[in-house]
Amino acid sequence: MAQGGRSGGAPDGLLKRYAATVCADRAGRVLLYRRTSSAPVYPDHYDVLIGGAVRTGEDYRAAALRELREELGWADAPGLTEAYRIRVDDPHGAAFLTVHRWTADRPPRPDPREVAWCGFVAPLTVVTGGYTPLVPAGTEAVRRLFPL
Repeated sequence: MAQGGRSGGAPDGLLKRYAATVCADRAGRVLLYRRTSSAPVYPDHYDVLIGGAVRTGEDYRAAALRELREELGWADAPGLTEAYRIRVDDPHGAAFLTVHRWTADRPPRPDPREVAWCGFVAPLTVVTGGYTPLVPAGTEAVRRLFPL
């Protein structure tokens, strides 16, 4: 089985795999965060997708849970569900993205190396351009997951 490195693209003929989670609160607001200025992709952009690359041998759900722990301090996410899978193009090329959804039952504890700011906001504010610049896949995720 061919394997791709963590940095750079996947080997020829293979697509990178990403897992992400859109978090909401019990009031139906979406967790929005701003990436740090040192983020390797989309620095200083707003996003709703908490996630990253799926490691070799890791499934999408395990990757989503790992990213929630690393970026927001949530060690577990009871009720995390897969919402959809799509093929996306990002700055590193084509990839598969699996998006999960989770209703947060406690406040985040963001890692300042990963997250410059975060807060729960109305989904409509996200899709109408209330926060810019926004990572492109984030708007699509909110449109798919929140009835507006």
